[in-house]
Amino acid sequence: MDPTRQLVLVVLAIAALVVTGGFLVLSAFGSTAPTPAASTSSTSVPTTYLNLTIAYDPGTGNYVYTNPIVTIVSHTLVVVKITNYDPTAGSLFVPWCNHVVGTVGGTEVVNTGNGPSSVSSLPSNDISHTFTVLDAFYNISVPIPPAHSASVPSIVTFELSMNYVEATSWACMCNCMGGYMAAGMYGPLLIA
Repeated sequence: MDPTRQLVLVVLAIAALVVTGGFLVLSAFGSTAPTPAASTSSTSVPTTYLNLTIAYDPGTGNYVYTNPIVTIVSHTLVVVKITNYDPTAGSLFVPWCNHVVGTVGGTEVVNTGNGPSSVSSLPSNDISHTFTVLDAFYNISVPIPPAHSASVPSIVTFELSMNYVEATSWACMCNCMGGYMAAGMYGPLLIA
């Protein structure tokens, strides 16, 4: 095995252990994340829109988030839309990442070509990627189903209430790259 792949596997293993340990601590002692605000009307709280896309990268031969540097405006209702063109499912690094956690109302709206449906979890074997943030202020995990086909994406939308200003990171907690986490499956998250 080449040294670069070994390093990536070691980093991935350490990241998985840290995330798993964090999830276990949060499960045992309760989350330190802020309680999600109830859904509010657009007149009372400003709204920020964030659009992310998962698409095939011919340079790497993998599906990746095409915009991995995420910036969110704090103290707004953040409406996130993730368009996924990856038709394959993968296994989860953290088994309970099939549940929607940290969104307003604890749900996401999924559309895989048959119309939108509000859900609080997905079957573990029907997840292509996740959008996960775990740090001192936020405990967010949103599972993303596979696309219907490479040309008919799945679309996931959800709302976030992020009221702590910080620089943190997000990652995909799905084993979607054959045992390692490729660039484009994690990145910085700036809440300003």
